[in-house]
Amino acid sequence: MTQKQLIELIQQHHPNMGETEIRLALNRAQDDFSSKAESIKTTYVQPSVAGKRYYTLDGQILRVLKVQINDVDIPRLITPPSIDDDEWGGATGLTAPSSSTNDRYWYIDSGRLGVVERVKNAITRDDKISDFQSISEAKEMRIYALSQATDFTTDLTEVSELPSQFHDALAFKVISEGYLRGTSATFNPQASQLFDVKYKELIKDAKKEARRNYTGSFTIKPIDF
Repeated sequence: MTQKQLIELIQQHHPNMGETEIRLALNRAQDDFSSKAESIKTTYVQPSVAGKRYYTLDGQILRVLKVQINDVDIPRLITPPSIDDDEWGGATGLTAPSSSTNDRYWYIDSGRLGVVERVKNAITRDDKISDFQSISEAKEMRIYALSQATDFTTDLTEVSELPSQFHDALAFKVISEGYLRGTSATFNPQASQLFDVKYKELIKDAKKEARRNYTGSFTIKPIDF
C-alpha cells in the first residue's frame, strides 16, 4: 500500500486531516510498530579500522542481533572490558595494538558498537590488567540488527518497509489517534478503541511472523558510520 493510499484511507475517517499531519502520524506509527513487532531485519556493512574500538550505530537500529568479521560470527561480551579505549579522550586513548588475533568479541556501550580482541595481559593501566584490546586490523564487519522502518517523505508513491500484510496497521493507528484528538463533533473514543484493537492484533500477528522468520533474509545497507 502506497503512502497515498494510506492517506486516502485515513481521510475517509478524518477528512480534515492534511497530508503533512497524516505523514507525521504515519511515521510515528511506523516507529511504534517497528519497535513492538521487531519485523524489520537489516544488515549494515562497513570496514573496521585498526586500533579503533567504537563504531557509532545507525540511528535506525533498534537492537543488534549479531556481528560478523570476515563472514565469521563473533561472540557478544556481556560485560565490557575493564580498561576502555575511548576515542573521545583524544590523547588519552590507547595506541593501535601491535599484535593481532582472531579471537574477537563485540559489545554495546553508550549506544556504540565496541569490537575487541582477546590477548593475554593486553593492556595495563593504573595497576589494572585487561585481556582485551581494540581490533587490530581492517576487516569487513557485518552488523545484523532489528531496525525501524524508514520514514515517509513527500513522495506519495513510497511504500512502507514493513511487510505488506501489516500496512493496514499504520492506518489503524492513525485513525485511532485521530478519533481521540478530534473536535467535540468528531471525538469518538469508542471508534478509537475499535481501531486500536485492530492495530494491536496486527502487532501480535507480526510478532508471530517475525519469530517464524527469525533466521530469514536481511536487507543489506552499506554505510559509513
